[in-house]
Amino acid sequence: MRAFLRLIRWPNLLMVILSMGLLMYLLIKPGLGLAAGSGMTSGEFWLLVVSVLLTAVAGYVINDLKDLKTDAINKPGKNVFEETFTKKQGMVLYWFFTLGGILAGGVLSFMLGKTSYILIYILTAGLLWFYAARYQCQPLVGNLVVAFLSALSFGLVWLYELMALQRYSIAVDRSHLFLVNKLVLIYMGFALLVTLLREIVKDIEDEKGDRQTGCLTLPVTYGIKKAKNVAVGVSLLGLFASFAMQWFFYFLGLSVLFMFFFLVDLLFAFVLLKLFTARRKEQFSLLSLWIKLLMVAGILSMGLFYFE
Repeated sequence: MRAFLRLIRWPNLLMVILSMGLLMYLLIKPGLGLAAGSGMTSGEFWLLVVSVLLTAVAGYVINDLKDLKTDAINKPGKNVFEETFTKKQGMVLYWFFTLGGILAGGVLSFMLGKTSYILIYILTAGLLWFYAARYQCQPLVGNLVVAFLSALSFGLVWLYELMALQRYSIAVDRSHLFLVNKLVLIYMGFALLVTLLREIVKDIEDEKGDRQTGCLTLPVTYGIKKAKNVAVGVSLLGLFASFAMQWFFYFLGLSVLFMFFFLVDLLFAFVLLKLFTARRKEQFSLLSLWIKLLMVAGILSMGLFYFE
């Protein structure tokens, strides 16, 4: 059971549930001024969450299967397919979670009158496969794929809520719709930048194993110094984006969020400082944890919205 929980990255799954729940029930629905039960029902929302979770777990499984040699160097004893599960069992799990995610997404799309949207899940599953098989060993390409998929989980909540509003003929004030659309895009951008930053740092952390196995990540191809420079650039972009978000909240009259984002600013600045001083693998491992904390802070900020 412990190996299985490690395989599915249960803390990551909890963060997905938390982020999707906060986005739906504390940002989108209040922002649109929807009464309880309007838009997606609770059952439909949880079906969406399950579809995303199953797809994410499928990605973790295939990634661990493809990373056996690299993980043996970078994280010896931590890949569950080294000892606990066989490769055959891994492929069974991969297809179980992949098909489960596609089925759940397809059922939800059918319920909301957009059956063709099952293609989102099919394409996502394909992207995760190609990421594990090819893209993660290409400079920046794999990092951008993971960052995009992280932002997609936010976008899917908004997309399916819009589908539900259309399906059930629920009228929404256009100004509210425009505002919520802006807010969702802001959080999608935040998720993309922070995930991209963490993926680059993780590649620097794993440079030794990637180099020995021929995985041409950014630090392997261009060197750790240039990879750090890219990470610094992403951090600076994230810090400026955080300032912009903060002032946007200020002009909306969301004073609590405005104040909370001073914490986000400080975390970005701290990560930036640590990027300049990090040299050893252990330092990059710690830095990766700080970036995850930054992501948590951004997610929790969605719980501070209030709309009149």
